[in-house]
Amino acid sequence: MDAEHQKILDHYDALARMARARCISQTEAEDLVADTMLAAFSYLHRGGVIEHPKSWLANTLMHLHNSALRRKYRDPVVVGLDALGDMADEDDEDEAYSHSEEAAEVRRVLNDLASTTRSVLIRYYYNGQSVAEIAEALGIPEGTVKSRLHAGRVQVKKGLKQMEQKKYPLAATLEIVWSGREGQNGEPTSLVEGDLIAQNLLLLAYHAPVTVCELADMIGIPTVYIEPIVKKLTDGELMTRTEGNRYYADFAIFTPEDAMSRFDGQLAYAKQHFEEFWCALGSMTDDLRALPYTAGLNERQKQKLERYAVLHALQKFIIGMTADGKIQAPERRDGGRWIAHGWSTPAEYDWTEHREKSNWCVLGGHRTNWKKADFFGTSELSLCEFDTPFWDHPNRFAVGAGYRHYFDGIAQLLWCVEKGIDPSEAGIHSALIESIPKYVEHTGLLVRECGVLKVDIPVMDKATFRALLGRIDGAVSELRRLLKDSFDGFLKGSAVRLPAHLTGVPRDLLYMPATAYIAMAVVREAHARGLHMQGVDYCCPPVILVYEKKPD
Repeated sequence: MDAEHQKILDHYDALARMARARCISQTEAEDLVADTMLAAFSYLHRGGVIEHPKSWLANTLMHLHNSALRRKYRDPVVVGLDALGDMADEDDEDEAYSHSEEAAEVRRVLNDLASTTRSVLIRYYYNGQSVAEIAEALGIPEGTVKSRLHAGRVQVKKGLKQMEQKKYPLAATLEIVWSGREGQNGEPTSLVEGDLIAQNLLLLAYHAPVTVCELADMIGIPTVYIEPIVKKLTDGELMTRTEGNRYYADFAIFTPEDAMSRFDGQLAYAKQHFEEFWCALGSMTDDLRALPYTAGLNERQKQKLERYAVLHALQKFIIGMTADGKIQAPERRDGGRWIAHGWSTPAEYDWTEHREKSNWCVLGGHRTNWKKADFFGTSELSLCEFDTPFWDHPNRFAVGAGYRHYFDGIAQLLWCVEKGIDPSEAGIHSALIESIPKYVEHTGLLVRECGVLKVDIPVMDKATFRALLGRIDGAVSELRRLLKDSFDGFLKGSAVRLPAHLTGVPRDLLYMPATAYIAMAVVREAHARGLHMQGVDYCCPPVILVYEKKPD
């Protein structure tokens, strides 16, 4: 920045005071100062000379302010040519300059101040408060106010001097996965869903706590735009603020490499110890077949019950081996109770290998869609399910009516069909009713036999479900007896290393990439050996519907 440009910058403080005295809001004052400085730089850019910068800037600011008022009240615009030099004759050049890189940098620097610094500048220059008044209002020492005023002036002037071009990293995507109970507005997923800026801010603040200004510099977006996003993420508890006003993403984030580098070892372990796995799981499925309840199921329903029990036992075994006691999700300010982790994918990542290997994964783990309500003779309804890509629709909740309607009403819809109740008379959403043909065709939840719609998954009361869980727990105990030593050895050294400041991540999450494929590796090996899911050539989801009768 040459001497002529620096003369303009030297009057920034005076311009800010003048603008605030005339504008009714902080935003208008900021815009007026920015427009005045842009007008000056534009004039110099075209070869103009400003002999008396203070007067030139003051007159220009006044004319711009008066013109804005006239536009506001639909009056004719009159510009003083003496004060503005020949600016008014160069509209095309002004327009070109306003879209130039230099003009963009001026705007960026004026916006690129942290809220703590910017709030002091605004109070001092725009609101006319003294240093003592600001100190009292913000509850900080007067020396701190003075240092922030100085820092703000230096930032603006230094930023305009540098005018440096920076290369920012390619955008990545971040998928949030959670367990527990989501918030009232779909948190934590809704905090980042479809928001690439929020996702990348979390990724940039993952490895070490950073200030908002540092985040803005890393992502290449002015601080003034970053602050509300950071606030949203902090209020939503995906970010945490330190006492030093630094922020970090407060959950574990994994990469495709974390999972892919641990894939082969999991398949090898499952194959090597398959006999021990199936000794416990095979005994459990034989026991389930002998239950009086199971005798009333058709073969498809029996297969779905066995699938559910096997996957539930495997998941409980793995989590029990990797967790520190019982996992308790914390209560959240959003009304939910959840634990989150994330999967980060670089923009240039080739998904080919990952897609192929994802067929060996249980998608999302066990899910309970629980409804406590007085609904046609029941006080509770729960749809207990796993999602897999193996003889199953991997995203049945996305079929037909979609995610929200599925989780809000699928259990009630199935209960209506089970009891022969007209769904349209039971308050079931029309989108779910209209989706029944798709649920029949794609999900394995419903079937039409001789034109009659029927539920095609196991339906059991809560007492029967407790008995089922007892047999699953028995299988888990047997798995621990048979596999504890070998599994402890397998886990050794396989945990994902987290940044040092992340101390509250549950232990089982550290081992998730190292254990995500074991359950389906066991299931696929059992299927290949003819021990599990014999004769299955249809959509066979591991899903059961559990109800509790309303007390008489």
